Amino acid sequence: MQQRIKTKQKANIWTAASEGNIERVKELIDSNRRLVNAKDANGYTPLHAAASWKHLQLLKYLLDNGGEVNIVDSDGDTPLHICEDKQCAELLLKHGADMEKKNKEGLSPVYTTLENEATEVTELLCARLNIPVPTLEDVREEVDYDTIPESKIEDLSKWIMEQVDDKNEADENAIKDMVTSYILKNLRVSDGERGDETAAATVASSAGRRSQDDDTAATSANASK
Repeated sequence: MQQRIKTKQKANIWTAASEGNIERVKELIDSNRRLVNAKDANGYTPLHAAASWKHLQLLKYLLDNGGEVNIVDSDGDTPLHICEDKQCAELLLKHGADMEKKNKEGLSPVYTTLENEATEVTELLCARLNIPVPTLEDVREEVDYDTIPESKIEDLSKWIMEQVDDKNEADENAIKDMVTSYILKNLRVSDGERGDETAAATVASSAGRRSQDDDTAATSANASK
């Protein structure tokens, strides 16, 4: 009977970078130079991983070997947006990181690092920009709600439909609570900024239009039979 030999799967570029496994990262990049800026399904790159997990030496290696300092992920975040270490932030700035670049929510690294509780990085950026250190309340004011991606609204609509059992009459208040909870968690709408009524009404309007469209389509289909 042939014995099966199990081999441990080697880490990919993103996992290796997150773990700070510089030897594995070098091995992968030596085999394919383009991997230095490779993006996963969420646009996450080795530079994002190194900056986020405070791997200073790895970050330096990546930047010295073709890493794009202002590369963005699917949320529009650069490595500086998610950097949580002052030394890593200083290195990114030395290589030309844009301190004022905004992500898809309209937030610059000053606000995202504050939100991530990387206060030393926030203070460094504010000192470089010669501006006062903001508060978390200021973060909410900076969010551009008009630029929430349509894909997130689509996700919300899909999520609502998954919560409703078609065989039972949905409780209006329960649905409203679920919608509000989703918005607060996933769309960054703060409790005091827009108000639950406005947020829920906006989504309800969107969901209502979809429901009407479905009814119209069904009516047309029946009429054509």
